[in-house]
Amino acid sequence: MPENYDYNNEYKTAKTSVSVVIPTYNEEKRIKQTIVALRSYLKSKKYTYEIIAVDDGSTDSTLNILKDLLSTDLRVITVTKSGKGTAVKEGILSANYEYVFFMDADLSTRIEEIEKFIRIFKTEPETDVLIGSRYLPEGSVAIQPSFRSIVGRTFSLIKSKLLNITFYDSQCGFKAFRLQTAKKIFAKSTIKGFSFDVEILYIALLNNIKIKEVSVDWHHEPGGHVNIITDSVPMLIELILIFLNKNKYRF
Repeated sequence: MPENYDYNNEYKTAKTSVSVVIPTYNEEKRIKQTIVALRSYLKSKKYTYEIIAVDDGSTDSTLNILKDLLSTDLRVITVTKSGKGTAVKEGILSANYEYVFFMDADLSTRIEEIEKFIRIFKTEPETDVLIGSRYLPEGSVAIQPSFRSIVGRTFSLIKSKLLNITFYDSQCGFKAFRLQTAKKIFAKSTIKGFSFDVEILYIALLNNIKIKEVSVDWHHEPGGHVNIITDSVPMLIELILIFLNKNKYRF
């Protein structure tokens, strides 16, 4: 970045620049479609952009497909199978552009939400973190099996009681950060599994970083890798670890 880069007035001084991190694990059935769609959208908006796909030890053809798609706008990072939290962290820490997003490979949150988030960043310079929400009162489009919804709300209740995190939806796989804030937060993160979302929000709150929750258009896509039954206990254990790590999260 040039020394005179004006983060709060980017729309006046520079072309909008965006990094998009996509964690992948056994996504051979849809990763090509996702990358193609994301490329098309970002090009249509005339953003300066990079796509960072972080493969978390896929055992199918995901990595080969990604390598076939390699270009100047796509980087592929590989990590040993260790969890979504690790994959997202690696991608975020390698990002180069001013607005850093991470989103799920299934595009359950529509990519058009990128523009809305960037608009908020540009008009609210005090906000450093934006999190997509399926449950805000104004009404996102959220279509998912009722059982998943019940488990998700139970997790949120425990999270709010233990960590005092009161966002409607901490687990939506669509979040965005200003670059320097993202790097500070993820440099402190330790959770490798699915509760990493809670940890990064907790780190931000402890350091008085302003977070805004934004309603997004979201649809449940089958074929995800979160198993509500088997992953619930590890996620609860991770919440306890986050609570115990509180003193390590200060900048």
